[in-house]
Amino acid sequence: MIEMSRAAVERREKRNAESRAWRAANPEKAKASVRATNLRKKFGLTPDQYETMLQEQGGGCWICGKEPGPRRLAVDHDHKTRQVRGLLCGNCNQGIGRLQDSPALLRRAAEYIERTRIQ
Repeated sequence: MIEMSRAAVERREKRNAESRAWRAANPEKAKASVRATNLRKKFGLTPDQYETMLQEQGGGCWICGKEPGPRRLAVDHDHKTRQVRGLLCGNCNQGIGRLQDSPALLRRAAEYIERTRIQ
């Protein structure tokens, strides 16, 4: 293992302390920065692209239309191709995920609900 010089350790500690202080003083900017980094790394999106997608799908979940509350909409993507499909609320995102992103299973689930609906 490579040992750091005392000066390097002190510089790192100083930088870390400055970063913590900045995040404490600027919580909204820090949160936005982390979000932008996550969008870019996970999905290749910028915050502007996310906002454009949100507006293009009417400001809410692509499936149910629910507008984002305290939690932002999830970026839904094809797990095989990594292609972004749209923005979904947590319930819709988990629902299609639990049905293995399978159109056939989703159609069968819809058929089941329609057939067993009590009037």
